[in-house]
Amino acid sequence: MSKRILLVDGNSIMNRAFYAVIGRAPMMAPDGTPTGALNGFFNTLLSVKDEYKPTDICVLFDLKAPTFRHKMSAEYKAQRKGMPPELSAQMPVIKELLDLAGISRMEMEGYEADDLIGTLSRIGEEAGDEVYILSGDHDDFQLISDRVKVIMPQSGKNKPPRVLYTKELFEETYGVDPNVFVHVKALMGDNSDNIKGVEKVGEKTAFKLIAQYGSVDGVYEHADELTPALCERVKASRELLNLNLKLCTIDRYVPVPFGTEKTSFEDIKDRQGLHDRLYSLSLKQVTKKLGLDGMKTTVQGPSEDEDPQIAKIISETDAVVSSMELSYEPFEVKKDGFVAVDFVEDKALVAFEGSGVVYVTEPDLLYDKFSSDIVPVAFDYKEKSKVMSRALPVESIFDVAIAGYVFNLIDGSRPDARRLYESLFHTPYPIDEDAEGPKQLDLTAQLFGESQDEINDKIRIAAHKLLLTLAMAKRIRTLITEGKKEQLLYEIEFPLVVTLDAIERNGMYVSGERLSALHEEFASRLKELESKICEETGYDFNISSPKQLAEILFDEDKLGLPHGKKGKTGVYSTSIDVLNGLVGLHPVIEDIIEFRALSKLDSTYAVGLQDKIEEDGRIRTTFTQAMTNTGRLSSTEPNLQNIPVRSSEGARIRECFTVPEGQMLVDADYSQIELRLLAAMSKDETMTEAFIDGADIHKRTAMKVFGVSEEDVTSAQRAAAKTVNFSIVYGISEYGLAQDLKISYKEAGDLIKSYGEQFPGITGFLDGLKELGEKKGYVETMFGRRRNLVELSSQNRNIRNFGLRAAMNTPVQGTAADIIKIAMNKVYKALKDEAPEAKLVMQVHDELIVECPVEMGDKVSVILKREMEDAIRLAVPLVADVHCGSNWLEAK
Repeated sequence: MSKRILLVDGNSIMNRAFYAVIGRAPMMAPDGTPTGALNGFFNTLLSVKDEYKPTDICVLFDLKAPTFRHKMSAEYKAQRKGMPPELSAQMPVIKELLDLAGISRMEMEGYEADDLIGTLSRIGEEAGDEVYILSGDHDDFQLISDRVKVIMPQSGKNKPPRVLYTKELFEETYGVDPNVFVHVKALMGDNSDNIKGVEKVGEKTAFKLIAQYGSVDGVYEHADELTPALCERVKASRELLNLNLKLCTIDRYVPVPFGTEKTSFEDIKDRQGLHDRLYSLSLKQVTKKLGLDGMKTTVQGPSEDEDPQIAKIISETDAVVSSMELSYEPFEVKKDGFVAVDFVEDKALVAFEGSGVVYVTEPDLLYDKFSSDIVPVAFDYKEKSKVMSRALPVESIFDVAIAGYVFNLIDGSRPDARRLYESLFHTPYPIDEDAEGPKQLDLTAQLFGESQDEINDKIRIAAHKLLLTLAMAKRIRTLITEGKKEQLLYEIEFPLVVTLDAIERNGMYVSGERLSALHEEFASRLKELESKICEETGYDFNISSPKQLAEILFDEDKLGLPHGKKGKTGVYSTSIDVLNGLVGLHPVIEDIIEFRALSKLDSTYAVGLQDKIEEDGRIRTTFTQAMTNTGRLSSTEPNLQNIPVRSSEGARIRECFTVPEGQMLVDADYSQIELRLLAAMSKDETMTEAFIDGADIHKRTAMKVFGVSEEDVTSAQRAAAKTVNFSIVYGISEYGLAQDLKISYKEAGDLIKSYGEQFPGITGFLDGLKELGEKKGYVETMFGRRRNLVELSSQNRNIRNFGLRAAMNTPVQGTAADIIKIAMNKVYKALKDEAPEAKLVMQVHDELIVECPVEMGDKVSVILKREMEDAIRLAVPLVADVHCGSNWLEAK
């Protein structure tokens, strides 16, 4: 009976799974072992297993030892750096899990996983079996035949997670037979393996040549038929091509230790062992997908020998949990005590160190229990606390979720108490949050007894979780001291929770009438543009449809304008970058750009904001404090930080943000804070001197890079200098600068070179940041906010380049974000002390907005300017520009 065999390239799938989650908070087991790649590997494997239902599975791995290819060429994979430590730590674990699951695996010194896959696929093919290869490595395309198919994972929106390459699909896609794919690779080379191809022969040309001539030999024999330049390069590469063929060809006759007779997979080999190992890794979803979630574990928590402090905190918490019952008010909060608060079902819970939990039926009763010298502990406090009609009278919140985000232990945008607890204590979270029915009832009965029937299970579980939050806070206090994060957390982030809560509660006053009038005006203009666009193109179509717009712009029988590659939906892109590139080729393009921008403004703001206006005439956004890698705040529901201001129409949206009668807005904005920080952090003498002199920094830069006097600087030169100044920390390239300034690559290159010569401190500083990122795997802001740079370990050039840019811009942009947070806290406190009638109502990156009575405008202006400019002392002065007005536009 024939079998259906699934061969898995273990290294390839682990590698893809690892890089798929870069940029998110790392998944980790309680003992600190990274688990993101493990989770992704099993998700992919189990999904493929369910879809293709193989009778046999074998996972093949590479080894570190050199292979026969290294003996052929010293250059083979010579450029590769070692596997990122976060990935290498997971490789032995995935093999352990496969063994426990009873899934066969294989690795052989001297050979790559591809060679083992090639050999087993040949054995299966010769036996009449059906073979599927799960791999992200295109090398395996050469193995495709009538009986061998390749399952290729892919990423991207609107794409299926995998493509099944049959012989027919491969030929249809690439125009050649799979068995000559190795000849294509020999011609084009492979950067990832450091295999150099024929000079200036890319993928498109290589496929074309092999489709026409059948093989490398065929191309060489017909070289005279090629263009003179290509002919010369092909003939000069004869020895190289012969070597490439050997390097790229998979060995299908490896003396493997076993064949397909030992690859069968029916059921899990060691169910208890696999369950316990997955439990210890906190791979809960994998456990569930394998049908092991109903089992009990034999895993024990950490002993005192492993970490005395952790064991002590856990045992103390367990003692409180096992002996306590929920109590009711009255209660008192001691000023020197450690107290935690939480809110659930419009009720409040208060937990005390070393004792029990108080159940508060009216959350507003908490107000009189707290004072400014008490710092409550909480987990994701800001949103939950809105059940109170007014904020607690405290100045700081020890928010455990914020701390977890700062220490890169959890994804701040999706705070996960379980993951944070396990990362801190190296033991599984003691609450099954997904438990239902009897499982949950057993837990709550064990914890709190059955005497208080009026307190439901959700409240009881929340009480237990609050005690765990208190335990996490104890552990985090130690980490803050050890990691020297006192200023970042105690002085910036924890007080900011209170500041942001106040801003959200205050909200911004908005005129619904102005928004409605603006919508009518926009709708009229959109109608005019729609008619004009249809008239200019000669077709009636839906301008908002990317598909229809692409057809009008790019089809040869319509406008026939030049186009780029098709997008993920199979349609040529009509993005704003594409449209900007078409300006000047047809008059309709500028009208389409205006239509699209105006349509977005109308739907998102003129119309969209009207539904967000509350009964008191205000809009209240939600700030996410723990989302970005740089520490910048983000605004959602609605996003008020992205209202465009460069266009006149966008600016008029801000005009709709007004004030009640007798009030005014005071707007303060840092002037060029990132450039000032760049000067101070780099210690570049030229730029530092310019800021100290109060010079026009862009004109001074233009003078230096173009070698002209101040009076001879043209507006174009100043604009070019401004572009370079603001983009230098983002690793601007010749191509990017040429596109931005619409100049030649040579001119852009000369400009970047001249900038480096005139500002050596800056270029040296940025180069040093890249080197630091490479060496340590992270960079930090002036206040110790750390961004991990696992991207720098990637073999993918695009991912690695992203990491290099992040290494340069994070310390500057992140420090700017920290400074505005310091300023927000200082302004909030100063207003409470000196102008309590004034309210901080909005923050937009480097800009703060205060609403106050008209007669207090001058006083508030002084407070804003003073507190923002005194936020930190640098080698260059911080400058805040302050303006007043009756609406946001006027104040800006």
